[in-house]
Amino acid sequence: MSCPYYWWNNHYACRKSGKDVNEDTYYKYCRGYDYSDCPIYKGADGSSSGWCFITSACTEAKGLPDDCHELTALRSLRDGYMRSIPEGEKEIREYYEVAPLIVSAIKEREDGTQRLRELYNWMVLPCVKLIDEGKPEDAHSLYKKWVNDLVKYYIS
Repeated sequence: MSCPYYWWNNHYACRKSGKDVNEDTYYKYCRGYDYSDCPIYKGADGSSSGWCFITSACTEAKGLPDDCHELTALRSLRDGYMRSIPEGEKEIREYYEVAPLIVSAIKEREDGTQRLRELYNWMVLPCVKLIDEGKPEDAHSLYKKWVNDLVKYYIS
């Protein structure tokens, strides 16, 4: 899976942060695709608060910014509700293992962008609606069901 960086004017830059990436970071994270340890994708506290792989790919396919309502809502679900439930941390770790593989498999398809736009409509919007209605448990269940289905379809 390709990490979001680009080469410009004789240096590397991260597409996610928009900032320059030094060679050490590039070789350790960007080139090695080690998202789980990437300091750019993790918050300053190491919580990975910036990155929702599947949702980010979907909103990117729709041309939405990284601070759009959908990403903000789902990050809040993860960082608030998910971290407060007994199996939450485990589910978050498992998600970070499979989500990059799912996104990569979708993007490799000829119709990958269209698939991501469809997932935005079928998965992201309904989950955000549930969050907005104050139903985090339902949003969590729906998102989890979608991820499990995507694992079966794209990874298994």
